[in-house]
Amino acid sequence: MDLNEIVKQAAQQEDKAYKFYMDALKYVKDEPSRIWLKELANEELKHKELLEHFDPSKIKKFKPSKIQDLHIAEYLVDKDISEIKSFQDVLIVAMKKEQKSYNFYVSMAKSADNPDMKKLCKMLAQEELKHKHKLELYYDDNVYQWD
Repeated sequence: MDLNEIVKQAAQQEDKAYKFYMDALKYVKDEPSRIWLKELANEELKHKELLEHFDPSKIKKFKPSKIQDLHIAEYLVDKDISEIKSFQDVLIVAMKKEQKSYNFYVSMAKSADNPDMKKLCKMLAQEELKHKHKLELYYDDNVYQWD
């Protein structure tokens, strides 16, 4: 894979995530959760657009930041989309998706020989971890209180 292929694949993943959040709206009835899902969908759409207009010179300027991983997703049982019945289920599936994407980019970064490719994969992994962190914070702040 070259840089353009990775960027193209990442944009496709962002599009899938956008569609997931939009589809999840049919499972969620309360308005605050619906608003939050729409915000997540819009974030994914913005990420897709950024990737579609990606400037390779940004790779050289990338400085990774420290993002806390709460590791909540790792302790939850993954669900199939067909099993979604509540907003909690949506969050679980979303966290698991972000975790899988993060793991994919970390693996790609480790196996890449090209320094720019390695850095690009680290950038993409960091973005996925940001998404996961946001979901885990919301889950921790809200769902644990519901249980």
